Amino acid sequence: MIPGVLQPKDTTSRYELPELTQEEIRAVISAEKQRRAFLLRASPEQITITKETFDRLVIKARENKYTQSLENAYWEKVDQPREIIRYTPEKMKQVFLDRASRMIGRPYVIDDHNREIIDKLSLYFSGSPEAEKHGLSLKKGLLLMGDRGTGKTVIMKAFASNPQQSYRLSSVRFITYDFVESGFRVIKSFSVPESIAINVYGQSLTGYCFDDLGTDEERRRFGDKVNAMGEILLNRYDSVPHHMTHITTNLNPNAIEQFYGSRLRSRFREMFNQVAFDTTAPDRRK
Repeated sequence: MIPGVLQPKDTTSRYELPELTQEEIRAVISAEKQRRAFLLRASPEQITITKETFDRLVIKARENKYTQSLENAYWEKVDQPREIIRYTPEKMKQVFLDRASRMIGRPYVIDDHNREIIDKLSLYFSGSPEAEKHGLSLKKGLLLMGDRGTGKTVIMKAFASNPQQSYRLSSVRFITYDFVESGFRVIKSFSVPESIAINVYGQSLTGYCFDDLGTDEERRRFGDKVNAMGEILLNRYDSVPHHMTHITTNLNPNAIEQFYGSRLRSRFREMFNQVAFDTTAPDRRK
């Protein structure tokens, strides 16, 4: 108790306001007396605080203390180290199955035609060192090859968010359409890493998977004939870590060289792990 100072009445609040210490009450009253003394050009000792004013000041101080406690709790939570999600290969495979099943609207089937690929990619996208033992460098991206309908796009969509390096999937055909409409800024935008809000895997940049390479054509813009995807991939070779670029395609390596030239084909060997469906893999769209 503060001698000679009235104590606040017991006031309950739906916010469960915290109580003030005697020192905090003393500081509140002192600050109010000094404020009034300044306005009245008087001495703080000459200022009298009524019981009604006292109660109001204390309740206001308790509200401020409550608000400050919420703010402190918020910043304490914000300042805590972010919990980064990591998956084992088995967990990554299950996450893939859940996502792929939702995408196609029925349980995703793993069989003899895709089992080895799914297992390898589960190792790769979980960032497991075991991927290296299966011929997949974690420093390279993926070149996923297979005939039409083998499920390449579904696979890469379902693995897009992952601990190794998350990425966006973009249709090669639509990129070339955008190039004709918007010009070289499209090439530039796909040639550099894209910043994102830090995700659950601790990543602040996103990669790209260019879907269905080989469906693009050399398209003219104002008379200039440019292979937009060829330029994008050459630029990414120079400016983006290789593991941030992936490709799906129906083309085999020889067809890729014929389509894009030996210059790009040689860079593909450095940029990508080649993963291919067997020629007997069925068309799953039928």
